[in-house]
Amino acid sequence: MRKLFFLLICGSLLLWHGCGGFDENAVNRWERISVTDVGTTLQETLWTRNFAPSAKYMKVGLRRLCLKDGSADQGVVVYLPPSGTSARLYTDSENYDFRIYLANRGYAVFSVDYRSSFIAEDENDISSLAGFRTSVTLSDIQQAIAYVKELAGVDKVFLTGHSTGARYVYLYACSRWQEDLAGMIPMDGSPWEMDGRPAAESTLDIEQGYAALLQGDTAVNRELFKSWGMEPGEHYYDVVLTNFAPEFGPAVYIYYASGPNAPSPVPGFPTVTDYLADQFYTVWGDKQLTNVLNGYSTVEVLLDFVIRAGVDHWPIVDYLEDAYLGNWAGEPPLSALQFSKDISSVNIPILVFASQEWTDALGYQYRWKREGFEMIKSADRQYVLLDGFGHLDVLVGEYAKDRVYKVLYDWLEAR
Repeated sequence: MRKLFFLLICGSLLLWHGCGGFDENAVNRWERISVTDVGTTLQETLWTRNFAPSAKYMKVGLRRLCLKDGSADQGVVVYLPPSGTSARLYTDSENYDFRIYLANRGYAVFSVDYRSSFIAEDENDISSLAGFRTSVTLSDIQQAIAYVKELAGVDKVFLTGHSTGARYVYLYACSRWQEDLAGMIPMDGSPWEMDGRPAAESTLDIEQGYAALLQGDTAVNRELFKSWGMEPGEHYYDVVLTNFAPEFGPAVYIYYASGPNAPSPVPGFPTVTDYLADQFYTVWGDKQLTNVLNGYSTVEVLLDFVIRAGVDHWPIVDYLEDAYLGNWAGEPPLSALQFSKDISSVNIPILVFASQEWTDALGYQYRWKREGFEMIKSADRQYVLLDGFGHLDVLVGEYAKDRVYKVLYDWLEAR
């Protein structure tokens, strides 16, 4: 979809100290917005930072999840969500969110809300998304990690992310592993996430893409992006991430209004849950988004994730640059996009989770999920191929607690 951990007393004193016993007022670039109980033992704190108050949507968020009583201090982890999502919690159960699982065991888990998280659903002018390039996002992540290090009083953090968040993990490590990272945990992603197997030379003119964004919404520009495998949304600067059928939205409404056993709005499915399960199962090709029909996820949890963590806008420029990187066999000629050029120098522990269905089913597990892992210099490496898992099953699936969260926890504990 793409967090850190902290400690000590999480209270609401006049001079507030978060988990770890630090003085928040010592750093004034970030504003504390809220402190919220999560269940009976955990607490989430949200900070935001405005980068350019005069511009729209130049805001980044940072969420910290930790034990309220600060009784343990196991370490600090930063999480980068997948595209199309925020870092909001979508459950209060450790069975379906690794952040809760880790926080319950004494970790401080920080999650980054990208700039797109703060754009309202009904916003008509989202032209600012054209400036949300990969370099901007990586800079925002650096600012967030710097603040986390000050808050938690640590020199380095463990960085994890899912899908596009995993891509950011790789790219961030290429430039900042020595300064900021104790280890990296990419979840079902790679340094080049779109097509996975770069061509001998680029088939995509990145400058033409940038120019199309500057020119604005025209039929010609929309067709240009479509020719590169990217479909602009209703608001041109958006990218369409998942093409559910038109009946999907009404079915979700029926699910919540009338219950999961309500009749399906689409013939051929006994209940609305059956129809929604089929959509989740088939939308990217059978089992690739989620293997829900074989019990690897449930419609209930998938909808909680989509509704509560989902955001309405995601910048097409991010996918443009990702596709460009994925079409080059060597170093991209545009120096500003050579994010992965130093990947072979990265020398920190790495743990990779890869869903088997959204990897082998596409025919290139090595090129897509494993090559970036093997390019990392570190000898401390672990690659976990999750049989039967679809993409979202890694994050919110029925077997994720035992096969992902526990493995991640044991890996962290050993380091």
